[in-house]
Amino acid sequence: MIVFLLLFIYFVTCEILVQKGFVPKFLKQLKAGKLILMSFLIIFLTAVVSFFFKPAVILVILSTIYLSINISEYYLKEFKKMERGKKI
Repeated sequence: MIVFLLLFIYFVTCEILVQKGFVPKFLKQLKAGKLILMSFLIIFLTAVVSFFFKPAVILVILSTIYLSINISEYYLKEFKKMERGKKI
């Protein structure tokens, strides 16, 4: 039960940080396709590491949460631009 509570706290913290703009520069500069591909590669690499080093399985969960929040924030910003009438 504590693990789920900690994951929830991590999720909320990541959501707040991403909305405030605390995202690495290389993730901010990527377009949608490259962002999704980079996210997939990062998750895949953490999965490979966790295959050889079992305690690192939590990294797969944490990276998936963080990167999915980044992707959703990217699309949220783009949809807000579209609502204002800007071309994408």
